[in-house]
Amino acid sequence: MQRLLIIMLACFCLVACTAVEGDVTIPDPADAIAYQVLSSSSLPEVMQVYDNNMHAMLRAKGYRVTQETSYVRVMRPIDEVAQSYDQAAVSKGWEIVDAAVPREQRILRTYRLGTQILLVTLFAEANSRDGVVVVRINADR
Repeated sequence: MQRLLIIMLACFCLVACTAVEGDVTIPDPADAIAYQVLSSSSLPEVMQVYDNNMHAMLRAKGYRVTQETSYVRVMRPIDEVAQSYDQAAVSKGWEIVDAAVPREQRILRTYRLGTQILLVTLFAEANSRDGVVVVRINADR
């Protein structure tokens, strides 16, 4: 009986030591395309200033940015895109941290998993046919 108990404990320890954390990356929506500045875009300057401010804010709070800022475009209404990110985050085990009140044509979402955070900011183009530009910033403590 003792031998069986020791073997079972050894198996549990072995499994615990070799367990690999699953992929917790929050994916962009399936219909996201690489971001390119359109001639009708109202956002490039706004996004650059915003990106610089967010990096400064993260450093001030003790975070380090772990990946280069990424940009994609999604050709859907801004609320649908925000909902898509929320669902993907929750399904991967992330929590939504204080969902900010949407501003005119901009939504900021902060997701947290342990010491990692992901800031996802959605900018609606002035021309609604041009969709939503998504800015993603990953950071960790």
